[in-house]
Amino acid sequence: MPVIDVTVSIVHASRPDLTVECLESLCADLGRRSSLEVVVLDNAAEDGLATCVRERYSDVQVISQPWRAGFSANQNMIIRSTKSRYVFVLNPDTRVPAGTIDGLVKYLDTHPEVAVAGPLIRGFDGAQQGSAWRLVSIPVQSVWALTLGRLGAVVSRGTTPRRVGAVSASAMLVRRSALELIGLFDETYFMFNEEAELARRLDRIGLERHYVPHVEVLHHGQVSTASVPERQVNETWNSLDIYLARYHSALGARVIRGLTGFGYAVAMLAANAGMRLPALLRRSIATSWDPRLYRLHARDAFRGTRQPDLRQLAEEWNRSHGVVQPRGAAAPDPMPGPLRDSAVRREH
Repeated sequence: MPVIDVTVSIVHASRPDLTVECLESLCADLGRRSSLEVVVLDNAAEDGLATCVRERYSDVQVISQPWRAGFSANQNMIIRSTKSRYVFVLNPDTRVPAGTIDGLVKYLDTHPEVAVAGPLIRGFDGAQQGSAWRLVSIPVQSVWALTLGRLGAVVSRGTTPRRVGAVSASAMLVRRSALELIGLFDETYFMFNEEAELARRLDRIGLERHYVPHVEVLHHGQVSTASVPERQVNETWNSLDIYLARYHSALGARVIRGLTGFGYAVAMLAANAGMRLPALLRRSIATSWDPRLYRLHARDAFRGTRQPDLRQLAEEWNRSHGVVQPRGAAAPDPMPGPLRDSAVRREH
């Protein structure tokens, strides 16, 4: 039996209308050449999505999960249950234009050194969203802070495919053989920073991540966490702390947190001032300003334990419903055994 080219991996947590629209966009690509299977994991959403999908989309596999888990654990559940050549990690609040999946598959087929390909991501208003980034470092965060986030980190500009640090986990095609080699997604992270963690481990085995802007995905953005902004920000920083502790010195981590907090503090002041501009001018330049979120980020940059977060919210739901999430996978070794051993030999 031939191996399927792509598993589309979708985790549903809220807004069934958007998940259905995402599935509709996948079905509408009638000229697609790549063989495809679509798997939707219902993250105990309790909104009837699983029944709806089974009734309307007979070819879509549904995993009804009785507990709520994080991004990495949910994605790993789908990956372990499938066997395609590639996994298209896709947010449910997206639409995938015709030709996007074929374009990404062709790119990975012709670039064996690349493990992850990410498309250009746009909002439904047509504005480009951050699609690819440099990996965090002191120089990167310095430029980011001093330019109010306009320069330094984001590298998803231009029309030519290029090597990048990491691409957005909202929509990325990942080579399964690479995922299996590094141990899938790291379930230590509940949500956020998974793509950077993945990038670091892929770097260790010489595999690249590329931004591929000639194909696009439309994305609403942060639909599942918009109703709990403080928990979202706290989870972002808790995940960043895990990442910084692994890949930076204690001093480097403190400097990066300080630079990031400084950047958000300046952005908060600029946003507050911008809100006093005339309405017409404010609409043209301040469409994404959110002083409250900037304040939360600045606060979290300079304090210790950050609670409550999204992990706690899921754990509270699981306890209230009397369900227990199976123990997650251990944090993957950044470089599996034989590869690690050979690397040690090269370094010495």
